[in-house]
Amino acid sequence: MHFDGTIKGRADDKDATFLKNIKEVEDATGKKVLEAEQLTVAQAKAIINQASSDGKGKPLFCIHGFSEQPRGHLKNIKEVTVNRFNQGKFMPIPVMWPTKGGVKYLGDRKTTPGAGNGLKSLKKALDSFPSKSLLAHSMGNRVLRHAADSKFKFDNIFMVAADVRHDIFHKDYINSGDANDENRTELQGKKICSMLASGSNGKPKGKVYVLYNGADIALNPSRVIKSEFKSRLGAKGAHSRRKWTSFWTEDKKVTHPDIVDCIENVGCNSKLSLFDKTDHSYTFYPQIVTIYQEKHF
Repeated sequence: MHFDGTIKGRADDKDATFLKNIKEVEDATGKKVLEAEQLTVAQAKAIINQASSDGKGKPLFCIHGFSEQPRGHLKNIKEVTVNRFNQGKFMPIPVMWPTKGGVKYLGDRKTTPGAGNGLKSLKKALDSFPSKSLLAHSMGNRVLRHAADSKFKFDNIFMVAADVRHDIFHKDYINSGDANDENRTELQGKKICSMLASGSNGKPKGKVYVLYNGADIALNPSRVIKSEFKSRLGAKGAHSRRKWTSFWTEDKKVTHPDIVDCIENVGCNSKLSLFDKTDHSYTFYPQIVTIYQEKHF
């Protein structure tokens, strides 16, 4: 099959597939596109298992963010797989969804529902992996929101530099407003937490880890999009509350009691170098990859 970042996505898309042997070719018109072989679930599972030292693959499905094109995401994942991940513990699997490229923020937001539905279409396939985790960067967390379903289980969920409102896990927000509002937490916060797989004791195996950077320069403009005027989760973290004495502080009392124990903040600013303090795309920095490795089991 052929695909390319310029192909428009639709909000009603519901299909997704596994691919391998992705390479650049020219189509019939001479345009450079990406060509790949489609895989069955069994074939994809065999490849992932083979990459694991114990033959039991543990994929980390990585959803890219705003304006990321397939070539860039594939290149990043290939680089970090070779240089930064222990494949015996995690095998990063790129999850690609249609983005327009360039600075087309609102256009990309419109395709996130279809991307989420597409990811959900792989539920049965992903269920074949007993151990798996999910990582979403920036607007990829909106894709996660639309894919959220309590029947869709992961060991851990990493929300990195999340471009969603900071209070999606707050009890006041969950309990208020119109249930049909596209930003409702019932379609986000609680459902995201419900995606954690249960252990033998009936409690979640892992957690939803919110990786945030208070100096993230890219998340400040997005707060005013669609007049939402809400600070972003990736800038403030979960459990965040504004106080005049300390401006923003972590206060777990604001989080819905049903999910408070399932969510853990991971502040990343202190882990970034002096010249990287305002970064937004720190997802695969070596010191950040270490966090995923440490949190996984």
